[in-house]
Amino acid sequence: MTASPATLSNLLQQMYQNKEVLQGWDAVMNLLESSVNTFFMAQWNQQTGRTGRLSIAVIWCEGVLPLPHGQGYYTNVTQFNVELGAPLFQFTSGRNEVTVRQDILQGASRLGTMVVPQNFNPATANLSPNDPHVEWANPQPVDMSKHPYLSGTVALQQVQGIVNNAQSLVLSFAQGAFTLNALTIVGVDNATLVNQLKNWFATHQIRYVLASIDFQSLAGSPGLTPRSFRFNVVTTNAGNTIVQLLITTNGSTPSSNVINVNEPIPTADGLTCTLMISSRVLYQDVLTHGFNNHGGGFSLIPLPPKNGYNAWYATINPQMHFQGSFSYGNCCNRHDVTYSVYLGGDYTGTATEGFALSQQIHTQGNALVDITVSARYAVALSGSGQGQSIRIVPGTPSVTVSGGAEGEMKSRLQDILNNDIRNAMAGVSFSPVTYFALKNLVFPGNLISMSQVQVPADLLIAGRFSPA
Repeated sequence: MTASPATLSNLLQQMYQNKEVLQGWDAVMNLLESSVNTFFMAQWNQQTGRTGRLSIAVIWCEGVLPLPHGQGYYTNVTQFNVELGAPLFQFTSGRNEVTVRQDILQGASRLGTMVVPQNFNPATANLSPNDPHVEWANPQPVDMSKHPYLSGTVALQQVQGIVNNAQSLVLSFAQGAFTLNALTIVGVDNATLVNQLKNWFATHQIRYVLASIDFQSLAGSPGLTPRSFRFNVVTTNAGNTIVQLLITTNGSTPSSNVINVNEPIPTADGLTCTLMISSRVLYQDVLTHGFNNHGGGFSLIPLPPKNGYNAWYATINPQMHFQGSFSYGNCCNRHDVTYSVYLGGDYTGTATEGFALSQQIHTQGNALVDITVSARYAVALSGSGQGQSIRIVPGTPSVTVSGGAEGEMKSRLQDILNNDIRNAMAGVSFSPVTYFALKNLVFPGNLISMSQVQVPADLLIAGRFSPA
């Protein structure tokens, strides 16, 4: 796959050329790494009350030791206070974990002893910082000249029930693997400090939600009801780090995480996310389902890829048949002409003009006529926030007729295209898609602000994230 700039135009052309770019996935959500970090920082600000620092105090005891001269027992107590700066998250291509770094802004350690009974259990001591039961030494500040910091990796986990009982992708710091860097505390090894910090993270539920996927049938459509998903990270030729949610609805889960576009997000046009929905779902669950509610004598049926067209499409079924006859000539030399026309046609995608209807017709009867039918049905956006919607805007069809009876046949065809088919297309509802985008896919404090929608083969929605 050759490199191309991360523009909307190039993405649409590539999707139109490559057709089913999702490679078997039913839907793929592509997020720019900076957007994910925005979600994380919003949660950091909530954790810290917008102070820009996280204050931690950990205190722990060691084993029970005898006092001299049989005067009882004591335990050694250590307290570590630290203030961490904002976390810096970085995703790595092909890995299901995130690296994180937090600068230590200031800190201090404090040692002490406490008289305890012989059966004292350090694990259940529950001491408070600066506990008055402890005989404390003076605090020793952390040497900040070496710019100490906490670093490590945190795996993304799927967790049930954090948001609306949905499946959430979560970074739980209690499960991370951390090291303390450029930090020395006299009498305390860093491994012990890290374990105490992880315990504190667990007790205080320090975690970051990347996204949640609601598996409920909110759209009332099997093809737009998530059943499972996979997390993936890719780094593109343009240097963009893309976080992907690869989603299975009512299809089969592919083994590969690769989709067939090299720049999934048009960052050159200022966009930060895209949602791609497979042509199978688009034609089965959106176009034909909505079209067939028009109540006419014809309908659309979805069809899988065929030779020469490597994506799902739809065709009119049954074909509309109209026939007639007319006479021409003078009273002594009249000619009777009959014609029989079957209007069907296939609906496919286009790079920038929405759905296309096209058909080549060769009539039957003794009036042999060649007819070309062409129509475009653009897709458009309206509304804002939770009220965003997608609709079809039918254009003016084109009919060319060559041969006998062309005037009458063209009039009949244009009447059908301008009324029956136009009305059916205008009545197609994209509500299942917008429900899926805005309600099944949940991002912390944000929703997708859709700005572009096209149907090059798979459906593409491109936009940005805005506060909900």
